[in-house]
Amino acid sequence: MNTADRLESKEISAELVAEWLRLHPNFFREHEEVLDGLNIPHPHTGEAVSLLERLVQRQRDKVRELESRQSDMLKAARDSEYVLARLHHLALELMNCDSLDDVVGACNNMLRGDFKADNVVLRLIGHGRERDGLHFIDPGDKYLKQLATLFRKRQPVCGRLRPRQQMFLFGEEGSSIKSAVLIPLYEAREIGVLALGSENEARFYPGMGTLFIGQLGGLVARALARYLEPPLDAKTEMGS
Repeated sequence: MNTADRLESKEISAELVAEWLRLHPNFFREHEEVLDGLNIPHPHTGEAVSLLERLVQRQRDKVRELESRQSDMLKAARDSEYVLARLHHLALELMNCDSLDDVVGACNNMLRGDFKADNVVLRLIGHGRERDGLHFIDPGDKYLKQLATLFRKRQPVCGRLRPRQQMFLFGEEGSSIKSAVLIPLYEAREIGVLALGSENEARFYPGMGTLFIGQLGGLVARALARYLEPPLDAKTEMGS
């Protein structure tokens, strides 16, 4: 049943009236007497106002909404510019590293400072000497199975960690962590995980943008790969 038929049968709803008026924009020009009986409340006070005043208020509301959107866009642009500058700074620092210790130190300093992480931990797959902020995961460790999805998707994961995850990644310091981001490190092979923790529950949250975080992980993985021994199976393949 089309609009005309529904009007004829008096099946009229507010939506149908609004649709009809949109199709007939000159209705009030031809029936000005209808305007005399309209009760148009002010959107903020609820008091009756003239049609002209209501239209002016509507335009003001639209302008405020546009200004708010513009302000949000400018803030997002400024935030992106800030993050890009920090990534550039990190890249320069990593380029100047001459050892694994230098890379770990640069990550700790930059991510705690420029990126405002309260805790920074590198968990690398393999064996080696552990130091502040750097721990190794045995390739046979069953915990790696819990990270399988992280490595398969190669996308950072943000939010709250399960207690066992938190303890495994951050140790005793993990008790104060309220939110975290796990960044898979991959450079021709799975290298490990970079974990950033925050005492602020809103710092890292599910659904937040991870484009720049993923790029950060790429920079760190490339710097680490220069100083990490390949796993035994990879050495065997290269020697065959």
